[in-house]
Amino acid sequence: MSTDELSTFPPNSRQGNNQDDQGSHMCYCPAHLDLSAPKDSVAEWVGTAWPLHQGEKVHLVTFNDGSSTVVHSICGVSSVALSLLDEEPEAGEEVLGHATRGDMETAGIYEDYKKAFEKVVSLRLGTLNPTGDFDPVLEGNPEFQIDREAMAETKITVFEEYQKFVDNAPIDQVARNRAMAWEVEWSESHPEIDNSEYEGSGEEAEE
Repeated sequence: MSTDELSTFPPNSRQGNNQDDQGSHMCYCPAHLDLSAPKDSVAEWVGTAWPLHQGEKVHLVTFNDGSSTVVHSICGVSSVALSLLDEEPEAGEEVLGHATRGDMETAGIYEDYKKAFEKVVSLRLGTLNPTGDFDPVLEGNPEFQIDREAMAETKITVFEEYQKFVDNAPIDQVARNRAMAWEVEWSESHPEIDNSEYEGSGEEAEE
């Protein structure tokens, strides 16, 4: 994935958010999209996703070509998990938040989204600073590396592996406090915006 590549879904998180005070990223996880109809091109999805703002908890997703994107923290591990499934979920089965395989197929993005996350090599947990740059919240900014072969051999799920990862990664309290202050600042300046729709969705481990 590259920052200017719109040939395959999803767009890079830097695409589409023109609200500078929201950190200039959008989360293109299907949990945050209107999946009721397909788009004629990937470019038509740009700007339709969930705007990410300063202080919001995110995953920095790195792909095998060295490129990266940002997703909301409730979406990172679940998206990788979808790409690791041995068997296709049922059409009505929820796979990302409340989005089902059938919903994603209706929107024409199921295969592309899975294939994109098959190329993920690592996740980092952090937040966005006021200029939209990634700011880690774990000491040393460790990578959660996606070892597909090992997980296939041991039958350990990516959720279990991620839980072990965060359990053993100390929180950088200075960074966490900084992120909380950024989010409070943003929330106070945007009282009309309600983020509760996506709170608690997904199956992410909490640090």
